[in-house]
Amino acid sequence: MTISASLGEPVLRLWGYGSANSRVELSGRGVADFAYSRSDGYYEFSKAFLPAPTDFLYPELCLTAIDQTGRATPPTCIPALPANEFSYDIGPIILPPTLSLEAGSTTPDTQVAASGMTIPNSEVKIVLAEGGTGNAITKLSIVTEVSAYYIPNYTVKSDSQGYFNFNMPATTSDKWRMFAITNYSQVATSPKSNTLTFEVISPALAAAQKFWKLILSLLTLPVFISFEILIILVLIALLLVKRGKKKVSPTISNKIDEYQAYLISKRLPKI
Repeated sequence: MTISASLGEPVLRLWGYGSANSRVELSGRGVADFAYSRSDGYYEFSKAFLPAPTDFLYPELCLTAIDQTGRATPPTCIPALPANEFSYDIGPIILPPTLSLEAGSTTPDTQVAASGMTIPNSEVKIVLAEGGTGNAITKLSIVTEVSAYYIPNYTVKSDSQGYFNFNMPATTSDKWRMFAITNYSQVATSPKSNTLTFEVISPALAAAQKFWKLILSLLTLPVFISFEILIILVLIALLLVKRGKKKVSPTISNKIDEYQAYLISKRLPKI
């Protein structure tokens, strides 16, 4: 990456490479702009506005790419620039590849594809880690966690339009995490993509999950909703009828009559 500066208006020329034909958004404090990358992945902000500096530094700026299918990259941020110049020319900034999974889980006897977009005709390094839950893997490229087992990295190559794809491993029931990095040159790589989670589950668990989803989907059908409402109305009607039929029991009624007769028999005779 090269940075050059010249006197003049406080503007920024920012350029680099990312996913082909994607929307590249520039954001920061007081800055919101976008541009579209070309078919070779090149993008440029020829005259981006720089807000007023604070403490002799311009605010941090971040770039995000959104590819043709709507997948977004994590933000790539540029450190705050010193405010001792008025115009800056910064580049190339290599954006991460986009990445998505065909499904979040599978069984050992099936495969799930992962795909993404990046600079056309580029090598993409795939980093996979097996095992671990929760926050066990937060920085795959820096720290090896005890709860994760790393398999050797491998590379795929994007086609002339920037697409790449590969199959996720599904040999054993376990959780996987993975991300991708674009090799722009022998000495320069992109930041890592979003980290995705993938799980290989047993066939029995997969069947149970499908059955449960089927039950839930059936319960949302209009005919079943009407049936559920009818059952509720019948139960309410039965409850009201039961309450309306509550009467004094014959035993209690007889006791009351006997008590009244006793009182009459005990009345004092008239003088």
